[in-house]
Parts: sequence; C-alpha cells; structure tokens
Amino acid sequence: MTTALQGEKERAPEELASAVDTLISIVSAVETPETLAQDRQGVIESAENLASALAVISDPNTPRELKEELTAIVQQVTSTLEVVHGPRVPSESRSMLILVVKRTTSTLDLICDSKTPQKLRGMLIGIVKDTNYALERSPETRNGSTRSPNSNESRAPAQDAEIRMLLGSSSAIVSDRRTPTGEREKLADVTQQVSSLLRKATDPGTSQEERSEARKELDERTARMKDQQEESASAQERPEESLGKAAAVCTSAIFESTPESTLMRGMKRLVPAEWEDEGVKDFWKAQERSNDQLDVLAQLRNNEHSHAPFEVAPLITELAELVPHDKLFGSLGPSALSCEQTASYLDEEFGITVGTWLTKGGM
Repeated sequence: MTTALQGEKERAPEELASAVDTLISIVSAVETPETLAQDRQGVIESAENLASALAVISDPNTPRELKEELTAIVQQVTSTLEVVHGPRVPSESRSMLILVVKRTTSTLDLICDSKTPQKLRGMLIGIVKDTNYALERSPETRNGSTRSPNSNESRAPAQDAEIRMLLGSSSAIVSDRRTPTGEREKLADVTQQVSSLLRKATDPGTSQEERSEARKELDERTARMKDQQEESASAQERPEESLGKAAAVCTSAIFESTPESTLMRGMKRLVPAEWEDEGVKDFWKAQERSNDQLDVLAQLRNNEHSHAPFEVAPLITELAELVPHDKLFGSLGPSALSCEQTASYLDEEFGITVGTWLTKGGM
C-alpha cells in the first residue's frame, strides 16, 4: 500500500504531498504486531479509497471542480486518520472511529465515477466532509474521554458516537453497488441532512442556541435515516447465500462494529480453551468452514494470530444478543441482510430463534 501511495504522490499536485506523506506514515505505523488486525485493515482500506481519489485528481480529464473537492477530502480524511490514530485515543474508540472513516471513504468510488449524478455526488461529498469534521472533534480524539465538558450536554457524546456509526453504515449501504439507484438517493439525502446537523451540533463556532436546535432536529432525522437504511439495504437483489457464508459475513460485520469489551462479554462461554490462558485481544473475522461451523480468526493478547472452529448456531445466537434487530442495519450496514438470512436458516431448518433478528419491530 505504501508503494502505491508513493506512486500517487509523485503524480499528485504539490499541495497534496504533505497529506500523502502523512498517509504513508499512518499506513506504515499500523504494520506493527501490536496493532489490532481490525484497525490495520480499516486504515489500509481507507488508504486504498483515498488512493483511488488521488488517481482521479491526477487525471487531466477530471473536471476542476471535482479535483478541488477530492483534494479537500484527501486532506481532511488524512487529518482525521492522523488524529484518530493518536496515542491519546482509547483503543475501543479508535477502532470504531477508524471503521467510520473506512465506511465513509468507501463512497469515493461513487464520488469519482463520472456516471454518478451531480446531485448524488454533492450529497456524498457533504456526508464525507461533515462526518470527518465530527470525527476529528469527538471527545475521544480531544482528550481520550467520552464525557462532555458541558453538563447540559451529557447526552451528546453517546448520541454523537451512535450517529457517527449510523453515518458510516449509511455510507456503506449507499456505496454498495447492489443498492438500487432510487434507494441510494433517498438514503444519501436523509444521511446528508443528519451529517449536516451533526456538524452544526459539534461546531464550536456555532451558538449554543443553534447547537441545541440542531440536536433537537437530529433525533427526528436520525430516526428517519435508520428506517431508510433498512429500506434501502433490503431493496438489494442478492443471490441466496449458504448458511455458512451468510453466517461468516454476519459474524465478521459484528466483530468489526462491536466494541471489543462487549464482544468479550458476549462470547465468554464460547472461547476455546486454548485461547483462555492468553486471552483474546481482537475478534477479527470469520470464514466459512462448513454450513454449521465457522473458522474464527482472532488476535490474542500476546499479539499472536490464531483461529479456531466455532459452531454457527451458538455463536450467532450469542451475537444476536449483542446486536438486536433495531441496531442491525445501523451497526452493520448491508451485512445486516446476511444476519437476517442466517436467522431465517436457523429458524426454518433447526427451529432456533435468533434474538430479534426476524422481528421487524426488533422486539
């Protein structure tokens, strides 16, 4: 990845040289054994997304206005990654922040595509910029704490963290080429409204009154966005996956989007004996082993990478307790569909109820 970025740096405008150097440094920094596999993957995928934008910037046929927008995005997202990867950011917060960066930058493929309608491109650019603005100014990146300095805004940090995750999931659904055009545009529209309100609510230059108004409006718009996420993702036409494949996609998405401490508590009874002594540092991802077994990849506390077989049914039922239906699409993006398909298989073939995943109300 660093070699590819170096090549893009040589072709990119001089004004981006510093940003690309910083990006190369960040990618190099996550190659250490101590870095969580999840974080490393998130940074590398974000860098790949930015590298694609750099290639478009360097293309002489790219319209000047788009070049300027992409240049601003590359600089801003690189700055966000630098802040997020800072030593003062708590590990769990860092993982979630990197995930949002990865998901928002996934929309660069559409932003750079000449076939993308200008209105949609404008909304996506707004989402990337607003979300990264909020990420850089999150309490976790400023002082390593999730507490708000203002007691009157005690709800704000938790609310903002949830909204940032939702914005990332919207970006993942929008950027998924299987999402129908009309559904993509509807979701991008409401997501851009939410990202704009979040930016206003976290902007220190905004008056207290304006921030309060933005927060009131955020609740209603965020609820609309969550509904639209499910509608847009569910409109995708997907080939039917095997139980093993659907479960692997679902499990990997939950590993990626759930704080590690929550995963540890939820999976405590399932951890294989050979992992117990050392302890698990990072549940990374799952791969299909068979229809009733997954191969779970994990990073142990001694930074050794290991894998072990997990039975699908008990694993999925435990994970369903951590991510109820009303949080599926907002946490997992389009991968939530694989969770629903897994739940259907387990229900129809084995009579196993998987939490609330097949209950539309999530209750």
